[in-house]
Amino acid sequence: MSSKISGFYAIADNSFRPDLTPVDLARAYVEGGCRLIQLRVKDDVRCPMSDVRKFAEAIMVLKKKYDFTFIMNDHVDIALEVGADGVHVGADDMPVDQVRRQVGAKMLIGYSSHSISEALEAQKAGADYVAFGAIFPTKTKGPGHPVQGLDRLRELVTAVPIPVVAIGGITRGNFKNVMETGASAIAMITALTDSPNIEQEARFFVEHL
Repeated sequence: MSSKISGFYAIADNSFRPDLTPVDLARAYVEGGCRLIQLRVKDDVRCPMSDVRKFAEAIMVLKKKYDFTFIMNDHVDIALEVGADGVHVGADDMPVDQVRRQVGAKMLIGYSSHSISEALEAQKAGADYVAFGAIFPTKTKGPGHPVQGLDRLRELVTAVPIPVVAIGGITRGNFKNVMETGASAIAMITALTDSPNIEQEARFFVEHL
């Protein structure tokens, strides 16, 4: 299943596009050809759990028309309820080994790592892939978030046996440098949502990744 984690990984997070819902973003991504999408809703005050569930259900409906892998960020219970293909967690969420016990062997598990040791621990605990970032400065994480850079990404890709997803500040101007590190996939949020034509921007990265 980890073979599904490759190429272009689009994240449906409308934090910087409140005029659109995460479902609107997901629809634009799949219409642009994206085959790997994560629903990410971090602001629980702005978006109650009932809405997160509705977003997940609506994205699952898109799977009836489009062939793509759907990853749910954080909410393991919702991922199970709607039948998502996977769930993505971080250090402040449910531990990977506990997630694996809940979701079983068939669901993909991703983990947001910030070091080689953390990535290897996640792999041993049952993660199918790890995300690593921020590769470049990004407004999604803010100025206090560590910037890993390409050299550290390259080291991690070499050291970790499961797919590595590079994320953070990746754009048209630097994605080729990221690809050269050997990362399995490149994840994006603001490079897509800042575009005046999100579907077209998604299509560009689908074609180049």
